[in-house]
Order: sequence, then structure tokens, then C-alpha cells
Amino acid sequence: MSDYNDVRAHIVSRLERLGAFDKLAEEMPGTRRGNGWDPSKIAETVVRIVPQSLDKLARKAIRPGISRGIADFLRPPYATPRLAGAPTLVYLPLWHVRGYHECFYLREANYRIRVDKDVVAVEVDGETRDLMMEEQESKIVPEAFLRRLKQFSRLFTSERKYFPLNDVIELAVRRGRAEMYVTSDGREGDVLEEVLPSKWKIQRIFEVAQLNVEGTATIIASSKENKERVVERFRERLVKMPETCKNVLSNMFQIEELTQYYVPYVHFPVLRGGKVEHVIINAVSAEIPDERDIKLVKPQLGL
Repeated sequence: MSDYNDVRAHIVSRLERLGAFDKLAEEMPGTRRGNGWDPSKIAETVVRIVPQSLDKLARKAIRPGISRGIADFLRPPYATPRLAGAPTLVYLPLWHVRGYHECFYLREANYRIRVDKDVVAVEVDGETRDLMMEEQESKIVPEAFLRRLKQFSRLFTSERKYFPLNDVIELAVRRGRAEMYVTSDGREGDVLEEVLPSKWKIQRIFEVAQLNVEGTATIIASSKENKERVVERFRERLVKMPETCKNVLSNMFQIEELTQYYVPYVHFPVLRGGKVEHVIINAVSAEIPDERDIKLVKPQLGL
């Protein structure tokens, strides 16, 4: 029963058969359901973000912008920028998780049952119930006297009235759905497209060797977060147990998707003006990445 409707249908079916909440609570002792409670039961998908061709990326590294291109054009032929070594591909891991939590539970409650103005008495289950008036309590008149006055005057007043129904047991459900990504440096966010545009080409892989690109050295950066820690962080964000609860019947935490992406960056050593520059490019967008990503890539290169 991994779906909300399945659990709800099961509870309704058992309740019709058993006829009481206490018997239902005995039969459903709040067992944890779903794969989210045990990360070892979750099969993650591994995906490679496909880089652009090395030739295109190399041209971008040598002439990253118009102003740089003009400056290079004015250099003498012997000073024309060129690659000073082989490129290195660096992959930064990125986790993405999506799932839901649902909790069916019993809780205690007290009701105020409003009645029409012309009602002067109510009987429930063979027992008469005192009617109360809804006006605010006076702070001057003693409470005991006020209660007696209300008891005798309720037959004649046209004020709105109610009767209390206490110690009620309610069957309730708390449900939430969410997704989360976690970058290699532990930063988290809600929307995957913030860090992984949907237009980028992806490829599912089944072994690390599929990350290699001919003509480059390949480095896979380590991540601060492993699968267990990512699921734990997601659980801390999503799972919110009820504040007031008599019995938990079903506690479902289900991971619907757990994917580890490998985002490629490429490093080119470029000889320019007699000096070697270290150029880092996002190998998917062919753009210079922001300073945060550059700081993550440089240590992998020993820079």
C-alpha cells in the first residue's frame, strides 16, 4: 500500500468490519511504511550530464569573449594563445530526491455543536445535554451564579446556543510532498532546474567508466553528502508528525525518486602572452561558471 488512496481504502474497509477506532488502533499499531525509513531499500539512479565536444570547449577556453578575441587578434603570431596541455574533466556530484509522507492517526477533540435559536433541549444517545449560550462570560457576575442563571433562562432566550460534545476521537491524516536537491558542497534547494536546466542533455549510466571522455583525464569530485545523509536531510525537511496524537495507524515515508547527477566542468591550460592561464568552463553550457563552482573545481585540480 504505497499510495494514499490504497491506505485510506484499507482503513475504511477495516473500520467497517471492526466498527470501532480502538479495535482499528490495535490492528494498525502505527507501523512505519515505505522505503524512506531505510535508505538501503532505495535504488538510486545515476545520471551523467553530457558535455559538449572538446573542440568547441577548447575554442571557448582560448577566446572566452569578444574583448579577449580582439586582444588576441592584435598579438603577433608567436604570441597567439594556444592550449598548453591536455584538458581535464571534473565532475561535481548533485543529488536530487522526491517523495511524500503521510500519517493516518487518531486524536482527541472537543466539539461545540450549535443549535437553532428555537431549540430548548437536546438528547444524544439517550442522554440530555445542557445547552450553553454563546455570549462571552461576565467577569463581574460569579461564575456559579451565571451558570445557574443560564440553566433556567435557556428556555426563554433567543441567543445562539450550543451543547458541548467532549472526548471525541477523530481519524485524521497529515500529508506532504516535496523534492530537494543537494550540491556537492552540501547546499540544498527546492527546484532542480535552479542548478540543472531541463534543456541539458542527460544519459543514465551504470558504471563509473561511462563518465570518461576520450582525450581528457577524468576526476570525480567527492561529495559532502552520501545517499544515507541525503535521505536523512529530506526526512527532516518533509516528515512532520502531528502535535496532538492518540494513536498512529499508518506512518508512510516513500521516496519516489533518488538520482545522483554528475555535472561536468573542463579545465584547459592556455598559454597566453607567455603565461599559462587555467581556464575552467562548464562543459555543458560552454560558459564560464560562477565563482562558487570554480572554487569547488579548483581543489580537484590542485590549483
